[in-house]
Amino acid sequence: MNDDRDQRPALNPRAAKALAALSSDEREALLIKCWMSHDARWFAAVAMTCGMEAANRANKLAVHEQGKVEARRLARALSLPPVRNVDDFLLVQEAMISLLGPELLDFAVVRTGEEGFEYRVRRCFAFDNVTKAGVAAQYECGIFPRMTGWLEAMGVQFEMSPPLGKCLKAEGRECAYAFRLTGYPGSDR
Repeated sequence: MNDDRDQRPALNPRAAKALAALSSDEREALLIKCWMSHDARWFAAVAMTCGMEAANRANKLAVHEQGKVEARRLARALSLPPVRNVDDFLLVQEAMISLLGPELLDFAVVRTGEEGFEYRVRRCFAFDNVTKAGVAAQYECGIFPRMTGWLEAMGVQFEMSPPLGKCLKAEGRECAYAFRLTGYPGSDR
């Protein structure tokens, strides 16, 4: 016998009860893990199907665009004012990293002048994972394109050194990127 009645009304309360058993921290951690699993499998699928060069190119583009979307979304959700200086940006990026998975990176942010700062990454989930996958030598950084998306979405002009490219850790170098903010929305700079 075929029962064509919608099953969701009966299933929804049971599913809600199962989800309610998770604390908000557990739920957040689970969502981050699911997102990270998707990210890794998407990159691997593109690399296997189209090659590492295409995977790197697509990853950097997708991550940059995602950074723009999430910066706008977070700024609205937190009612953040426009970025007018380095301190404003550093606060916004700290909020974003805290939301998106602070345990994914171990890094320091060091001020290098009135409009400058440097990220010094000690541990990076992307490097760890591409190393495990055996493709670190071909991997191009997918972390910092996200930040350039954040800056672009906030209308902040910047200089970055070194330029985006191969994973610095995979090259045996210190992962350190210097930024100098050179202009803000509505300013003459």
